[in-house]
Amino acid sequence: MRVVVFLMFTVLSSGVFAQGDVGTVVVKATIVDANTKEPVSAKIKYESLPYGGNIGVFRSDKFTFNMEEGKDYLIVLESDGYSPYTETVKIAEAEDGVINKVIELQPNSLNRLIRLEKLIFALGKAAISPESHEELDEISTMMEVNPTMTIQLEGHTDFRGNAKQNLKLSERRVESVKEYLVSKGIDKKRIKTKAFGGTQPLSRANDEESRTNNRRVEVRILTN
Repeated sequence: MRVVVFLMFTVLSSGVFAQGDVGTVVVKATIVDANTKEPVSAKIKYESLPYGGNIGVFRSDKFTFNMEEGKDYLIVLESDGYSPYTETVKIAEAEDGVINKVIELQPNSLNRLIRLEKLIFALGKAAISPESHEELDEISTMMEVNPTMTIQLEGHTDFRGNAKQNLKLSERRVESVKEYLVSKGIDKKRIKTKAFGGTQPLSRANDEESRTNNRRVEVRILTN
């Protein structure tokens, strides 16, 4: 097994990263198959945010590291036969100085659909709020670490209102998401779009939460 270490990190035999300056929060994680729950060995890369001052890369089915005080970390996992995994670990998640995680890797499967849970649109609008950037950044990172991946952005609206206007609105929403991903360096040729208007609601309930959830964009993986 080849291990690559950057900056102040040292890999211990137990799969633990040690730092010159010990952080105040410890991250402990195991990696498993999302279906079988069996351990999965993966290439693990993580870096401190926002500038990647501390970066480490190694391979294992579990890892532990100390977070620098006041800094969040981006984790990227890759394993043959599985879709890439990205997550931003926030130091605020710690309980008693520890963040415990079980990371489930999804087996590669074409046509898999990812719903962008934090990408919520206001009624009649296609603007992307700053609160949605983190989730979209994770999609761009996933495509960066898997350069052959192509996706389809699928736009939906609430089913109420004029059908033609709803279709145009869902087109505007997927184009907004596409423009954001392209601004992050993703080739536009790797991003297809499809608009459904209000023809495929998640729910036909008449409450505000259901209507909000219907206003969404989903990501379909076309090729890995």
